[in-house]
This record gives sequence, C-alpha cells and structure tokens, in this order.
Amino acid sequence: MQKLYEFGATLQFGVVEAIDAGRHLLKISIPALENMQTDWLPMLTAAAGRNCFYSLPDVGELVACILDARGESGVVLGALYNQNDTTPTQSNDIWMKKFSNGTVISHDRNSGEVYVHTAGKVVVEADTVLVQASEITLDTPSTTATGNLLVQGKLTYQGGMAGSGGGNAAASIAGTIRVKGGDVVADGKSLKGHTHPDLTSGGNTGTPN
Repeated sequence: MQKLYEFGATLQFGVVEAIDAGRHLLKISIPALENMQTDWLPMLTAAAGRNCFYSLPDVGELVACILDARGESGVVLGALYNQNDTTPTQSNDIWMKKFSNGTVISHDRNSGEVYVHTAGKVVVEADTVLVQASEITLDTPSTTATGNLLVQGKLTYQGGMAGSGGGNAAASIAGTIRVKGGDVVADGKSLKGHTHPDLTSGGNTGTPN
C-alpha cells in the first residue's frame, strides 16, 4: 500500500535581508510572520544548466516566496513592483532591462526599435558581426574599429576626415578624385593657387588644368 504524505506550503511576501551571490540564495524577512527571517532560499531563474540566466534582487526589495509549513524551507519566486520600486515603463509593448547605474536595454515590439543606453563601454567580441536594420545611429563621442573596416556602400562624412599610417601612404585611392567648391593643399601648397611654368622658350606660367 502506497504511503501518503501530507505537505503544506504557503505563499508569503517578504523583504530581502541578505544575499549569497555565489550560490544564488537569499534570506527573506516575512512581515506577516512577525518579521521571521528564513533560512537561505534559492531563487527561481530562467535557466541554470548549459544555458544560464543570472539576476538577483537587491537587499530591501520586495519578493514573493513559497515556504513549507514550518517556514524553514522554500523558494523565492521573484521580485514585485510596489510603491517604493515602481515600474520603469507603462507599456506592455516594451521589454526592458534597467540597471541602477543608468544603463537601459529595451525593445519596443510596436516600432521594432532596440535601444541601448549606457555611460560605459559597449564591447562586442565576435569573429563576425552582422547587423541588419533599416537605420543604425551610434550616439557616442568616440567609436573605434580595431580591425579592417569595409564600407560597401557610399561613405558620407560631415565632420571632416583625418588619417595616418597605412604603410607608405596615409590613404591609397584607386580611381578619380573630384574636389568641388574646395581646394587640395599639400604641405601648405594650394592646388588651386599653384602655377606651372611654360617650359617653352619665353613662355608664361599658367594655372593647372
């Protein structure tokens, strides 16, 4: 005859009191149980095997827990928005990760826009990077490409251009260079103002063609 076991569990709401980041564990204070503090409780995560997802609430955050009948063991289900910790957006079309240092990663499923804001560096390390989008804006004081950069379409710049290196020449261009409404200056010498002597006897000088 199969033995019957009696299990009892309760849903409780509490505040994070301590964090064991290395083991993904939390200690929770339960106001409804006279601020009883739980033992170390694991917190649910989306994946913890070959694929991993890691995120923990901070001390003082409101969370929901499932505890056993004695309140000795259980699991933290997740954090809850409340009057102190309000939602960062008011649209259910927005997926967002917002961090305490101001970094925001979000996606609007209506417009398809992916938004990344950070005061720090954005580092992408890959053998090949492929980005397909109708438009990309890099709003940053400085952008550095450490490898070769191939532009297969038209390159347009508005803030000027500066270069160095490149072996024996700073720039090597195969094809015709056209300058419209400007000048070409080499070592302080203007192409527009430069004249070529007429090498014939008694000849005059003239501007270049």
